[in-house]
Amino acid sequence: MDSEYLIYAVTDRRLHPHLPLEDAVEATIKGGATIVQLREKEMSGKNFLESAVVLKDLTASYNIPLIINDRIDIALLVEAGLHIGQDDIPLTEARRLLPTATIGVSVSTVEQAVAAEQDGADYLGVGSLFPTATKQDATFMSRVTLEQIRKAVRIPLVGIGGISETNVSLLDSLVDGYAVVSALFANPEIERTTKKFKQTVEQVRQSVSDRV
Repeated sequence: MDSEYLIYAVTDRRLHPHLPLEDAVEATIKGGATIVQLREKEMSGKNFLESAVVLKDLTASYNIPLIINDRIDIALLVEAGLHIGQDDIPLTEARRLLPTATIGVSVSTVEQAVAAEQDGADYLGVGSLFPTATKQDATFMSRVTLEQIRKAVRIPLVGIGGISETNVSLLDSLVDGYAVVSALFANPEIERTTKKFKQTVEQVRQSVSDRV
């Protein structure tokens, strides 16, 4: 397992309106987040860039990666990684513009997963694995499909969608990382919540390892 993706914190400033975005992100890093994605669908381009600059400096100071959701122009400007979906810029073009950056791709089928790996994705976002209020239009991924993707590709899988302390054990070893939004950022004690979530994840993974 690539531990870089283990606790994948995905931002949503709507969940902490009274706490600056950079403070919320730093709290989750202190709690054990291993990678951060800036994903703010309702933020203007100017504010998104300003936030990306601040978060790039912050994550660099903790030596963890920053991933930009969708906005390849901003990923280029701040020298960050990129996460794209099936309707965003094609992965082949993204890789041409960002030859050395970490690029992740959201997939919902085995075919999409295999194609993304072949086209140079570093990791795959798989889901939605559980019901989620963060993305109302998310397509649910069955366990069968997740298992098929796990067998079909070699690159890391990052599960997303409704993941919380109460259900990580249901994923066994099918994913390499856990992308979490509300389970971290909706809690007023973000650092403590992240630390507790990470401990749960590590316990689950140790339990799986002991069974092998």
